[in-house]
Amino acid sequence: MMETKVVFYANEKDMQRGIKKMENNGWAVVSTEAVDRGYSGCKTCCLGILFLPLALLGKKPKMWKVQYQRTKQ
Repeated sequence: MMETKVVFYANEKDMQRGIKKMENNGWAVVSTEAVDRGYSGCKTCCLGILFLPLALLGKKPKMWKVQYQRTKQ
């Protein structure tokens, strides 16, 4: 039986460290994906009130999603 785990990382450097740590614990990487988190509603509104083109700066930073899998122990 297989066990699956999904972990989100704040940046690529953290993702690389996390992958190494998980591989040392017997997990294998199934997939990696950059997840776009869209816009922050409050930040976009506040910047839009000041100056409309600034509203484009309200975007949240992307996260990294990694899916791991291993045989259940």
